[in-house]
Amino acid sequence: MGMRITNQMISNNSVRNLQRSMTEVDRRTKQMTSGKKISQASEDPVVAVRALKLRTTVSQLEQYKDKNIPDANSWYEVSNTSLDNIVKRIKDINEYCVQGSTDSFGSTDRSAIIDSLKELQDMIYEEGNATYAGRYIFSGFKTDRPLTFTKTDDVTKYSYDITEHINGKNLDTKKVVVDSVKFDEVDDYLSGSKTYEQPDPQQVYRLNLAYEGIEDKNNAGDAVLSLTAKDSAGNDMDLSGYTINVKTTDDADTYYDVAPGEINVIKETGEIIFGEDIYNVLKTAEDIEVKYAKTKFDVDDLRPEHYFDCTQYTEQPDGSIKTVDYTQPEGGQGIYYEVNFNQSVKVNLEGKDLITSKIGNYINDLIYTLQDLKDAEDTQAKLNKMLEDTQYASNDAAVEQINKMLKDIDVEIAVKKETMQKTFSNNITHFQDYLAEISATQSDIGSRMTKLSMIKTRVEEQYASFKELKSANEDMETEEIVTDFNEANLVYESALAATSNVMDKTLLDYL
Repeated sequence: MGMRITNQMISNNSVRNLQRSMTEVDRRTKQMTSGKKISQASEDPVVAVRALKLRTTVSQLEQYKDKNIPDANSWYEVSNTSLDNIVKRIKDINEYCVQGSTDSFGSTDRSAIIDSLKELQDMIYEEGNATYAGRYIFSGFKTDRPLTFTKTDDVTKYSYDITEHINGKNLDTKKVVVDSVKFDEVDDYLSGSKTYEQPDPQQVYRLNLAYEGIEDKNNAGDAVLSLTAKDSAGNDMDLSGYTINVKTTDDADTYYDVAPGEINVIKETGEIIFGEDIYNVLKTAEDIEVKYAKTKFDVDDLRPEHYFDCTQYTEQPDGSIKTVDYTQPEGGQGIYYEVNFNQSVKVNLEGKDLITSKIGNYINDLIYTLQDLKDAEDTQAKLNKMLEDTQYASNDAAVEQINKMLKDIDVEIAVKKETMQKTFSNNITHFQDYLAEISATQSDIGSRMTKLSMIKTRVEEQYASFKELKSANEDMETEEIVTDFNEANLVYESALAATSNVMDKTLLDYL
């Protein structure tokens, strides 16, 4: 016996089916207006899950393509520009070295050359303060601060305890003149209040620290100056039998007067002068550790926290002292940008590897040897002028003393000229080596840029591919949408006609 069908059942089924047709028309209408296959995850969970994954992938690729890769490339371009500028400055200095090695510039040019060398040194250091998007590109992780102290820094509020590590191979020799001729002491010699000492050319062994104007005590008055060493096996070397003498400007006459077992630390120049015995020990050292304080800085001085393990003391507005310890990471301070899935590139160069304190020492050596020679030549000129002064020309003892000093100053000038020429000649090699290092760094930057360009091409291809997959998963073709809508609308209109026909009929129509 079949199931009994009532008018109410027909009516309910008709309304239910009509609702389904209306729902389908509504879905097709949304597809037509949005161009998307679904508007809610419940409509098709498979499409929804795939859409989330594809959207995330496309978004990441867009980040790489439009932001990370251009950002990394800009770091490289700014770095390369600074390297180009440094190369130009070093070539200018090297040209002076070539001239100075033969002393092809006259004595009247020395002051101008000294000023030019100082300016070139400042220009090199200023390149270390290059920025990109408000970040200092050569300062490692500390992108919020420049490589050197700038004109906007209140350098008077900073002081540091510095630990510097130097290889024994960096010790060098220097030709100096002890008891150099001083024209302003002629009257003291004539009166007998001073005994004239002939200039004594000597060779000394030295180590150049990164800074001039160093201190042996920090602001608190605590002794910080110390010197220790390790051999190639990492063992401590015994330096207990040697004496360290701290020299100030008041001791200028004895800067280079050092006994075989003594060490002179010259605060003014940042030089450490070794007696022959201690030099023969330390020249084989793998690591010489020197601790010292630096309490006075100038604009364009390198900031110690970028180069050394150190403690920084900063005076606060209320007079208190803020203390911060800095340690140089063993693995360096590389900044990496993610430029593709599981693929990163290093975007920065570190100033301590690029603009080294050693370069500053080389330039300072050029300046000081020029200045020494100029001072000796100035002394010679003043002594000659004294002979024209009736006060001395009429005094036989004075004439004899001045002539003796002129004879000695000739020797002193010859020694200082030889030292200057040798210093300039040696630095030709130093700066050529440095140019080779810069060239290698530029080649490295070029390789990174080439690699980044290849990654960019790959990312753009991936972006286009995944965007197409995303569109295929989410979007509908216009023709498909119109066809589906018309089909749904036709079904709906047919259902509407059938339902209205059923709903209009009752039992009374057949009685």
